[in-house]
Amino acid sequence: MPKISSGKPYQQTVAGILNDIQAPRVLDIACGDGWLAKAINYTVNLHGLDAYASPAEGYNNFFRADINLGVPKFLAKYDAAVICEAMSYVQNPGLLLASIREHLEVGGTLIITDPNPLFIGARFNYLLQGFARSHSAFVNNKTLTAHMPWNSLGLYQYWMLLGLNGFHKITLHDVVENKPKHLWERPLGVMAKLYCHNRFKKSTCENERDLWFQAGSDQHVYGRRLVISAVAKL
Repeated sequence: MPKISSGKPYQQTVAGILNDIQAPRVLDIACGDGWLAKAINYTVNLHGLDAYASPAEGYNNFFRADINLGVPKFLAKYDAAVICEAMSYVQNPGLLLASIREHLEVGGTLIITDPNPLFIGARFNYLLQGFARSHSAFVNNKTLTAHMPWNSLGLYQYWMLLGLNGFHKITLHDVVENKPKHLWERPLGVMAKLYCHNRFKKSTCENERDLWFQAGSDQHVYGRRLVISAVAKL
């Protein structure tokens, strides 16, 4: 796999998924500095979409648009779409996911990355400040800027929104990071895992069991990052 200059572990996970599925047409939403083009190790028709960034090297096409309004209707259909570290900035996440589905072929893959708002340390932090760490941009309600994170979606919210907007096979992927990062997180995490295990046992269908199995994983309970993939269904 080509070396990614930033060295961010979630990027390696995203690149690994794409390099495995070999999607020929990929839309990189909120593409930023274009790191994805350097991480893909196969021949791909890669398009970038961003409201603020400039066209990056390695992209076959680039479009400037505000993703709060969804993916532009004039874009083609793709075999995969990636949206990294951007969903927490979006004012209408359901609208965006629905528009992404419209631009994915049936069986196409969507990959989302975000900070994990529900790792056990973050849950403890909520007791102190009442909102997600580093997500305090809501104090500015006058001017829209490039980095205004306000809504931290977690696995449960993504599970619901992706399912309601035409996706299935929702999967939380492992990211190489310390899980847990601090020793004091482990006993608190055991309690969270037990809760998920009990919900798993009480589940009435495979879909519920799948959710609670993933919710009780080390990546969800201890990991700082979310990398979630889902497949476009009929």
